[in-house]
Amino acid sequence: MKTVGLVLLALNLALVGCASRAKPSPEDTAPEPLFKLTNKKEPAVVAAPMLKSLAGTRWIVLEINGTTVPNPLPGWAPQSLEFDAAGTGVTGHGGVNRFAGRYSSTDNTLSFGPLAMTRRAGPQAQMDAEQTYTEALSRVVAWRQAGSNLVLTDSGSKRLLLLGRVAE
Repeated sequence: MKTVGLVLLALNLALVGCASRAKPSPEDTAPEPLFKLTNKKEPAVVAAPMLKSLAGTRWIVLEINGTTVPNPLPGWAPQSLEFDAAGTGVTGHGGVNRFAGRYSSTDNTLSFGPLAMTRRAGPQAQMDAEQTYTEALSRVVAWRQAGSNLVLTDSGSKRLLLLGRVAE
């Protein structure tokens, strides 16, 4: 009789243990993200079409010299870069001032000509960020695609700028 009681107790505990298991939370069953970070912290987006040229593309600056670009102060535009459809002109916003000029790109090389820039004054933090951005642009010699992002590099292949594509 003692053996039957122990078996029933064990069976009862097993059934109670099964019944008390919580269902997985939505976070546990969330689908995989569309991108994953590589060891270089460059998003690799799953179904991004490969670019043959930069002509006609628009970008927002995400990172400069390895540092994430913060959101602009209220009333100020984000740092941006836009390549015209003709494949020769570039415009953008430094965070305070707009700029325009020429660029040249063959295969994955990239260089910018002198950039004309407006001379508007702004908060010191925005002005410093703008200077860092334009200095990085002046050192760019190549580009590569990283998922849906654009990576601009210097002569040593060091990543200077990481830009996110603006949807058309």
